[in-house]
Amino acid sequence: MATIEFVDTTLRDGNQSLWDATGLNTEAILSVARQMDEVGFKVIDFMASTHMGVAVRYYKEDPWKRIKLASQAMPNTPLSFGTTGRRFIGFKRMPDSIMALVYQCVVANGIRRVWIVDAAHEMKIIYKNARMAKGAGIEDFMVALSYTISPVHTDEYYAALTREITQCSDVDTVYLKDQGGLLIPERVTTLVPAIHANLNGRPFEIHSHCTTGLAPQVYREALRLGVTTVHTAIPPLADGTSQPSVFQVMKDVQQRGDIPSVKGDVLRHISEHLHALAEKQQRPLGKPLEYDASYYEHQVPGGMVTTLRRQLAEAGMRDRLPAVLEEIVRVRRDLGYPIMVTPLSQFVGTQATMNVVSGEPYKIVPDGIIEYVLGYFGNPPAPINPGVLDRISNLPRTKKIREQGFPQSTIADLRREMGLPESTSDEEFLLRYAMTNQEVDAMLATST
Repeated sequence: MATIEFVDTTLRDGNQSLWDATGLNTEAILSVARQMDEVGFKVIDFMASTHMGVAVRYYKEDPWKRIKLASQAMPNTPLSFGTTGRRFIGFKRMPDSIMALVYQCVVANGIRRVWIVDAAHEMKIIYKNARMAKGAGIEDFMVALSYTISPVHTDEYYAALTREITQCSDVDTVYLKDQGGLLIPERVTTLVPAIHANLNGRPFEIHSHCTTGLAPQVYREALRLGVTTVHTAIPPLADGTSQPSVFQVMKDVQQRGDIPSVKGDVLRHISEHLHALAEKQQRPLGKPLEYDASYYEHQVPGGMVTTLRRQLAEAGMRDRLPAVLEEIVRVRRDLGYPIMVTPLSQFVGTQATMNVVSGEPYKIVPDGIIEYVLGYFGNPPAPINPGVLDRISNLPRTKKIREQGFPQSTIADLRREMGLPESTSDEEFLLRYAMTNQEVDAMLATST
């Protein structure tokens, strides 16, 4: 008999997967915060930089204040912040000094865990961020093993990654992140033991999406193999393209004879409140999805498929989605099978869309793809198609980006360049660095 711990993803991933990250403002979060603190979650996955940008643009709310108020309302449960370690809010590259300051600010406002998902699993980036985060006071630094399917992403690949990651003394926890909902129970049977054998004493967690309908079965198999921490969400922000329902996983845990660490009665009250909120805002309810084999071809996360569909419809090209998804498969193969997770999934999707719209592959190449080819996001898992590599490498824009390089500016340098008064807080500086002054000014005018 084992105690199974639960990490809640409702406020961050559930909101992002099902409600475009816009469904929960600070007031809505605080309306359930005290009850969520009573549930017994190991951690509440609270925020990523995407949500910080949405808070400013969509609600004109201060995201730093949201973190502080939520952490005060949930003192017994660690809140987590997610990052790629290479960017903050937007997709532009940034000096290390920015990420170091981000860690200092999230800690100052109440974040206790950081999780990092680096699409390239580049150890230099992971180790550097782990060191910065622990130096800022983060209690638990967790690294994602981002799951994908390709000729190179074998069990041995993930076993070797786990060995490398856990050689870093600043890494506290490892988790298997199935952002595309691509795991199947049969693969779990071999993959989880391969990871377990190389954890070097680190705790291990599993995180999957219900996009293909198999995540609940994946969790059952993971539990059978000894995984003791699972990531779930509270309905109506569970299922669909979100995580499995906490109620379903609790039931599975109890049927196995194990003990869930969370309180079902409190969870039911929270779920009722969120259902009422969904009805008031006319938000969709997460529901179990049927198995869809097409995801195993294009591997686009479910939320991104929704975004692609909307963007194509807005451009009057709703019927081109199947062609874009087919092109994504080709572009990903051309680029050496990058893992379809932020930001590389967005880069691949954008390139595929441009190929379809222009009618000529790689006629237009966005900066993100150029930076990927130049190695700014680590080495590709497999060699890039030589013809594609030559074409992109010889573009005038590629030569310009290569020549520009990227200076490691200090915070003092950046403040001077931006012309900010000395009284500007670190939190406001970070928002102005990553967003427009107009967006931040509008937020400050509303939130003060």
